[in-house]
Amino acid sequence: MERNNLKKITGSRWFLPVVCAVSFVFGWWYLSITTCAPLGGDDEIINLQNYYYITHTPWWQVVLTHAKEILNQLALQSPRFRPFSSPPVRSLNSWFLGDLVVYRLYILAWTYADITLTAWLTAKATHSKKLGALAFCLLPMMFSLWQDATGNSMYSYGALAQSTLLPVLLAGLCMLRWQDTRHMRWAVLSALFMFMACGTFEIGFTYIAALFGIAWLYTGSGKVLPALRLCVAPLAGEVVSFGFNMGSRLVNNLRRAGILEGQGIDIGGVSPNFDLPAVLRTWVMQMSAGFPLNAMIFGKIKPSNVQPSDVICGIALAICVVAALAVLDRLPTRKENLLLFLTGLALLSAPSLLIGLSPKYQNGINVDWRHGYIPQTVESFGVGVMAVAVFVVLLRFVRGKNWWAKLRPVCSMLLAAGMAFSVVWQRSAARSYEKGGRAYTVFAEGVEAGLADAAGTETPVVTDYPVWGGDLGAENAFFLRYADTDTNAHSLAVWRTESHEEATVCRLGFALGSDKHTDISWLGTAADDNLDTVTGVTVYLPKQADPAGILAYTTRAADGTEIEHTQPLAELAQTKAENGGTLVTLPETAPIVGDTLRLQS
Repeated sequence: MERNNLKKITGSRWFLPVVCAVSFVFGWWYLSITTCAPLGGDDEIINLQNYYYITHTPWWQVVLTHAKEILNQLALQSPRFRPFSSPPVRSLNSWFLGDLVVYRLYILAWTYADITLTAWLTAKATHSKKLGALAFCLLPMMFSLWQDATGNSMYSYGALAQSTLLPVLLAGLCMLRWQDTRHMRWAVLSALFMFMACGTFEIGFTYIAALFGIAWLYTGSGKVLPALRLCVAPLAGEVVSFGFNMGSRLVNNLRRAGILEGQGIDIGGVSPNFDLPAVLRTWVMQMSAGFPLNAMIFGKIKPSNVQPSDVICGIALAICVVAALAVLDRLPTRKENLLLFLTGLALLSAPSLLIGLSPKYQNGINVDWRHGYIPQTVESFGVGVMAVAVFVVLLRFVRGKNWWAKLRPVCSMLLAAGMAFSVVWQRSAARSYEKGGRAYTVFAEGVEAGLADAAGTETPVVTDYPVWGGDLGAENAFFLRYADTDTNAHSLAVWRTESHEEATVCRLGFALGSDKHTDISWLGTAADDNLDTVTGVTVYLPKQADPAGILAYTTRAADGTEIEHTQPLAELAQTKAENGGTLVTLPETAPIVGDTLRLQS
């Protein structure tokens, strides 16, 4: 009776949509852990500059400038042909840069759009909605969340990799629609989408291999020629984009040679180097970044700081996958499944090959066994499709065994436990970025609150937080973004390696407490050449700070004597900031050792 009821439930037309809906809710929750990290990579300067630009420029001018930049690239006036990238120079995605959480959710929206389209394309190519549902439930668990956030496209680069994959998937869907209807508009759309993908990021050129696999799988003839014919449309879009790309490089090289007017740019990082050992090593390492647990295994990361939300997400997502597997009745043939696996392999390996060919990434710095580069997120889509094919192989194997009926519940539970563990491990590991995110947030909020305004634009402001590794342009962009001031900003780590003669220097620091309620940032005038001690200290308290907290610090007298102090916040002069935080002025004392400033609950 119970078995009949179970079959009735799983056989309902609402079963898979409900499973996918549950998977979406918990998958989104699972991946949203990426909101905890600070800006990383090129985002540390590009995002700051772009946001400042769009908030200080009329919206119509932003749109017009963006359009002009696209036309400029179409006219071969850029060394790299990327008119649809985000951004070429100023991006429309800059509108989402006002808040770190919103920015990460923007990237996550692109990622889930790709998940949805990949699942749809899988369902279409295999003629199985159930396989598509399995792909939809499985894909969120395939991403490597713990990796260097500076190069992980789940955190940075404005969803560049994801926005390259999306038009490819649309090109694939249009290609299959062309096969069904023979209406030329679908061929044109397929070509157009592929042109856009290749004009977004160079990895777009590699996806024709995966589209060929999709075409071969869909035609089902067993012959290559029909699949090749079906790929003509997206290939045409790719060829046109390739022509523009080569034309842009030719013009740039002619300018560098002095044959044409204008300034040429060195683009060696995206020019291939065919040193075979270096190519293979970098290629394999980049591919490994597409697997969810690879980085943590090589990084020897152990599960820690596990929260109930991690466990809930893991169990829920695992149950969704098991449920999707449970309703798979018609399995693809062995040949169809092999083609599906090879399509996933193409999605994994082809984008990685471009990274492997680039001398910029062959040095083992940006790419190693623990870290991949930007394409790693879209490589995970290939891993997900391969995993679907592997599950089909396993199902075909166990369903022919006498013991399967009895052991099915046990095997399902073991499978679910393994997948849940992977989710818990990934999510808890990604939480390690939270400390950096808190540091960035309290530092940015302090600047936004006017903490450094007293220094003006001439007095050097030396910051404890190294924006983009302490780059002067990035430090300046940070203050323009958050304080709207052209501050003479420097990084403390860099400043201490240089010689300076300025009479007055300010130090802008921060201190993280036991949690976000005890995080602070502060500004003081340097009292020694090394900026260890400061006077005239003002402290910024975020709006969530404990009002009953106590500021603790140590003063250092001229003779080196140090004295510890505690000051209840209620006893100090306070000024409310426009962002909801509070500026607190410390009483004049002997110079304060900056690194000792902290807020206690």
